[in-house]
Amino acid sequence: MQILYAAIVLFFLVMGGYYLQAEPPYAVHNFVIALYFFVILFEFRGNPFPRRVYLLLSFLLLGNALMQFFYVQNNVIFGLVSLLFAYFALQARRRIRRG
Repeated sequence: MQILYAAIVLFFLVMGGYYLQAEPPYAVHNFVIALYFFVILFEFRGNPFPRRVYLLLSFLLLGNALMQFFYVQNNVIFGLVSLLFAYFALQARRRIRRG
């Protein structure tokens, strides 16, 4: 599972770099999704980030969703994916013990 998540992170980073000049909102979406999978990858390894990182990630994903909904034309699916991942990041934050 960790190899799959690492491959997903790499894929989204490459796609974000590829679209950075042509379509910046799509590149931002790819980078934020890569960040989500990077954070979750470390959680799977048993070394989760502090809870504030998950909250920041949720806000980034929420901002990305709003950008996809209102700034970019015809990217409702990307906005829904970002909202879904923002919810999952908040759930992951609740799973982690305070420390």
